[in-house]
This record gives sequence, structure tokens and C-alpha cells, in this order.
Amino acid sequence: MKPDAAPVIHSFIIRFVVEDAPVEKGEQSVYHGAIRHIQNAEELNFTEWREAMEFMRRYVPLVETDEDKSRPT
Repeated sequence: MKPDAAPVIHSFIIRFVVEDAPVEKGEQSVYHGAIRHIQNAEELNFTEWREAMEFMRRYVPLVETDEDKSRPT
């Protein structure tokens, strides 16, 4: 970063809600959530982590890793 350049800051709040429904052994918990970009108050409801990542990528150039690609949604 250049010494005279101000950093660009993006902040997010992520809220997860995990359902109380019983889950069969070995299955992933059922959840949903919301992510909010603090600087402009835009919010997105999501049911898959991929949706939250796509929302953050609108503001931050995140690099998708092989681990991200293989993670279940």
C-alpha cells in the first residue's frame, strides 16, 4: 500500500440461524442466515454459504480456493 493512500475498508455482519430440527447422523445441520455490508447497509438473506461469499465478492476481491470448491453448500 502506498504511504499516502487511505485503505479501503469493507465490514460485514453475518448472522446464522441453525434449525432445531433433528438431523440424521452424518448429515449437515440445516441453517439460514443474513449478511449485511456495513458501509452501505445492503443485506442479503442466504441458505448456502456460497451465497454469502458471492455477496462479499461484490466488495472484496476474494480468491476461491480448491477447498472452497469442494466444500458442501
